[in-house]
Amino acid sequence: MTTPSETASHAAPRTDAVAARKAEYEQLRRLSTWRLLAATKAPAVLAILQSVFPAGDRRLPRSEMIARVGLHLHLLHDEAGEGNLAGPGAVVPASAERAAEGTVADPAGAAASSSEPAPSRGRTAAEYCDAWVREGYLTRRDDPHRAETTFEPSPATIDAIQFIVSLEEHRPTTTESRLQLVVQQFDRLAQETEKDRDIRLAGLQAQRERIERQIRELSEGELMLPSPEASLDRLRDILQIASELSGDFLQYREDLRAVDLHLREQILAPEGSRGEVLEQLLAGDDLLGQSTVGRTFTAFFRMLNDPSQNRRAQELVDRLLERDFARQLTRTERERLANVFSDLYEPAQEVLDVKTELYRSLARFVRSQDFRQHRVLLDLLQEAQHLALSQKDEVPSRSPFPLELELSRARLSSVAQHNLKDPTDPGAPAEAEVHDATTLSVEVLADLVRTNDIDIVELTGRVNDVRGREGQASIGDVLRAHPASQGLASVIGLMFLATQHAQAREGATEVVRWREFDGRDYAAKVPAFFFLEDVPTEV
Repeated sequence: MTTPSETASHAAPRTDAVAARKAEYEQLRRLSTWRLLAATKAPAVLAILQSVFPAGDRRLPRSEMIARVGLHLHLLHDEAGEGNLAGPGAVVPASAERAAEGTVADPAGAAASSSEPAPSRGRTAAEYCDAWVREGYLTRRDDPHRAETTFEPSPATIDAIQFIVSLEEHRPTTTESRLQLVVQQFDRLAQETEKDRDIRLAGLQAQRERIERQIRELSEGELMLPSPEASLDRLRDILQIASELSGDFLQYREDLRAVDLHLREQILAPEGSRGEVLEQLLAGDDLLGQSTVGRTFTAFFRMLNDPSQNRRAQELVDRLLERDFARQLTRTERERLANVFSDLYEPAQEVLDVKTELYRSLARFVRSQDFRQHRVLLDLLQEAQHLALSQKDEVPSRSPFPLELELSRARLSSVAQHNLKDPTDPGAPAEAEVHDATTLSVEVLADLVRTNDIDIVELTGRVNDVRGREGQASIGDVLRAHPASQGLASVIGLMFLATQHAQAREGATEVVRWREFDGRDYAAKVPAFFFLEDVPTEV
């Protein structure tokens, strides 16, 4: 019979484990994903963000973001508790605290009695967007290719939306097809890591026997096919896994920035491995690429841009779209299947751009000796902090200081009330002349190339230059790297090359910009093409 002391001794480790898990959950509760799901206005916020960022729109300029949110502003104002945006754990603004105490501050700063309430005004779309940035639901970026700030959903928001969608679809994950995928990956990993040559050889022979048996059965006329229902389940499971890939790109970028910040902290640290880090960076080592997240992304990007892999993958997708069971897919699922790989190119390129820019910025930070100035400033701040901490017990917090003022009173105001001028802001753009969209066939493009003496050889070299450096290139990428030397003619020439040698992304477009000889800037929306291989020099 177990004594109470033995029962208590066995229960103690479990209690400690539960307490540790509770502490971990308390930490996770502070993350943006948890706070968004627990927010009072979570249904409205998630629905709006899903509408604002549909598939394909991963980044929006501030003006367009505010306009899209403004279309659904009534959903946020209809929710109870206008000031409670983030739900439990949110910081309540001072104005909300005063309102709860029975007073409301007017614009002049005077307090009004709650018996005479001022007319309430809901938040504007711009205020909601800024609040969502502070809460971690949105990420604000300065895009060098745009004149204004851009917004994109944060990894926390992507996780929250995927979680809600999984609840809505009620799609089981314990399916036969997923179990087969797991077993196949286990079998492949076990075979590839087997060190015993005899065991590995036996596995290959067994695989060969299975293939030969299938060949004999096909030769004898036996054709065994899985049921349409099983095939459809397997295809939807594969699509689900593929959709999860696109959600990881935002996390890749955040992880790369975290690695960059950690390296900078090591450089500024007064002790530790800063000497080794500096030596590696000065030698040109790509520490970002050598990190775990860097190696993982590099391997993924290399496979994604492998021409042979791309051709085979597209052939497989085309064959699957022709199957009878694929007709049972919804229109959205068919579009996802058709663009399952092309949808990965753009976000993958964005991650690569972030990685490249972080590497260059870190290299400049070290080679320009800027880190020495940062280190001096850090030492001064730490010295001031030590002096303040050494005096905290000797000088009472309410001790008066001999401060003399020439005026009887001081007028204090917040810096936030001033609007700072951004020297990079070009101001309101000139009113643009908008023309109706037209469709150009390949024959029309070829005729324009012939009649306008477009330099196809020059454009071919520019495409191959950008594709060679970046792994892939769109028409906009080429024009950003090499301005249109022939104006609109260069754009037409690139469109002609794209129709012949690039891969089209079904249903997607991009905006390309160029400058004509008169100095005026133009823009056009064209179909999205990606050059995945070099264009032959003889066109």
